[in-house]
Amino acid sequence: MRKLFQPELRQTYNNYKAIQGFASFLCLLDRLLRRERVRRIQLGGTDIYIRTNTSDLIAALSCLHHKEYDAIRCSAPRVIIDAGAYIGASAVFFADKYPDARIVAVEPEESNFELLCKNTEKYSNIVAVKAAIWGAVETRAIHRRTTGCWGFAITETPNTTESTGQQIDCITINSLMDKYGIEKIDLLKMDIEGGEKNVLENASEWIDAVDILTVELHDRICEGCTRAFYRATKQFAYFETHGEKVTAYRR
Repeated sequence: MRKLFQPELRQTYNNYKAIQGFASFLCLLDRLLRRERVRRIQLGGTDIYIRTNTSDLIAALSCLHHKEYDAIRCSAPRVIIDAGAYIGASAVFFADKYPDARIVAVEPEESNFELLCKNTEKYSNIVAVKAAIWGAVETRAIHRRTTGCWGFAITETPNTTESTGQQIDCITINSLMDKYGIEKIDLLKMDIEGGEKNVLENASEWIDAVDILTVELHDRICEGCTRAFYRATKQFAYFETHGEKVTAYRR
């Protein structure tokens, strides 16, 4: 039994150890007391707000401590679209790494969007957009999965028993480009909990404007995501996989 829990305890220890300063103790205390609080923490020298005892910390660690997007080879991008920006950890990472880039961070869920705005308010090059990236311009329900705050989803087959009660405006990549005057996307990051299947199946109007596309594919949520990704990127030159992300490079 002791050996069974050792890896989990070690991972928990490493997670909280990565938080700099006294906030590490406060976050650990919140975990032990099973309470949720909004805390400002520092990871790798970057300040970010998270809700303790939620999936926020894991997402922030992935982006700002483990730097999961650092492997993307993108030289001096001018425009980055962050589809599924969650609380803004990835947008903040991109803004720090590429200070001259214009970053459009899109997040549909209300509580996540509030933290996204809080985390990006000091970055003049980040625009936060409350919407869902989808394959058509329409209004849909946001659904809750069992994976925590990072698991809200827009699905093709909604289950009303899992609905958050929130309705959200869905926009396409093409309509987002039109609204913000974007002609070329140097980097499109997409982590939208299975919604990528619908988006990529309707990519013909905008895919030629994308140089690099990095996606977390969720076939376990929506079958056909991987197939839709490779069909949409059939003109791209080469591909790389890093962790859960697959990246397509046009050249």
